[in-house]
Amino acid sequence: MNLPFLFARRYLLAKRSANAVNIITGISIVVVAVVTAAMVVVLSTLNGITELVDKLYSPFDQDVTITPAEGKTFARDSLDLAKVLALPGVQAASWVIEENVLLQSGDQQAVATVKGVEPQYLAMSAMTQNMYDGDPILHSENGPLVILGAALKDQLRVQHDDGVLRPLLISAPVRGRKMMRDKEKAFEQERVAVAGAFSINMEFDQQFAIAPIDLMDSLLHYGGSVNAVEIKATPNTRLEDLASDVSAIAGSRFNVKSRYEKNALMYRTNATEKWFTFAVLAFIGLIGAFNIIASLTLMMIEKQRDMRTMTGMGATYTFVRGVFFAEGMLIVAVGTFAGLVLGLLVCGLQEWTGLVGLENSVVESYPIKVLGSDIAMIFCAVIAIGVLATWTSLRGLGQRYLMGR
Repeated sequence: MNLPFLFARRYLLAKRSANAVNIITGISIVVVAVVTAAMVVVLSTLNGITELVDKLYSPFDQDVTITPAEGKTFARDSLDLAKVLALPGVQAASWVIEENVLLQSGDQQAVATVKGVEPQYLAMSAMTQNMYDGDPILHSENGPLVILGAALKDQLRVQHDDGVLRPLLISAPVRGRKMMRDKEKAFEQERVAVAGAFSINMEFDQQFAIAPIDLMDSLLHYGGSVNAVEIKATPNTRLEDLASDVSAIAGSRFNVKSRYEKNALMYRTNATEKWFTFAVLAFIGLIGAFNIIASLTLMMIEKQRDMRTMTGMGATYTFVRGVFFAEGMLIVAVGTFAGLVLGLLVCGLQEWTGLVGLENSVVESYPIKVLGSDIAMIFCAVIAIGVLATWTSLRGLGQRYLMGR
């Protein structure tokens, strides 16, 4: 066994004549443990919130989106969709027409964004899991159906499809027609029934509706053109790489963006918040490391006689300093492992029981997601702080107290 480490372990566990040394050593371990546990809990909570936000936006922001580099629409035959679908990371794709329209039901009306999609889009967006009421379908025996956001449906007070009436009136501006010149002809109208309502988040529930793409094509006089292609990736696909592969097929006439690129500000803000929080907690840990300096200083004062005896027996200053360096690292190691265990227990308790709740939110409790990379980063950061604190105390006070100079 390493001899300095053996001495350090005995000093850490031994009863000391000065009770203050015991207290400060205990405080040093507790401070390291608390800061470490705080890092685990806070970073895991931020991970959970980021994942929750991603899930809330992913039904409408598919993994990869293709849009025209110029203009608002493009012809379907200008993009080789079959070649895109053949890429290994692509699970499904849908042509998309998206436009702001006026929805009316009786005396109620609202401006909404209607997204015209193909039938497979419902599976791509996991619409079955997001339905508030009704059925996730876009066609019936009586014609096309639309699915409204839950808040939008409540605002319009529109009923579900009864197989007879089409109570929802969609009014959309026709491309190329001027309102002042063409007046009534500037708008195209279509009556449809409502299949049901989805609930994803407050923003989407108040703003969006989903309709068949052929209905939107006819309503807007697009003549087969579309606004975008949205792609669902297979699980565990790196979206940036897939977007690059799709871009190589689409060419310079199209913009290809992953979900993260489309919402770059949101994801960058979440990442910045996480790193800033980690830096603040690390700084708090650095301040707390002064307890380690105090503990080692008192221990060096208490063990001066032992060290003189050891040097009289031939021990070098390097050996003596190694003993106290090992002592400092033992304090840090015990505190770090205790903090990691405590932090993981708190995260597990929150994940299993939802102890800390969230009122008026889409989830009942704070989400938690523990990442192995975060645990490794926290471990390295705390150990580095401990090394710095121990090295500082030995460099500044070692020769004075250990060698009697």
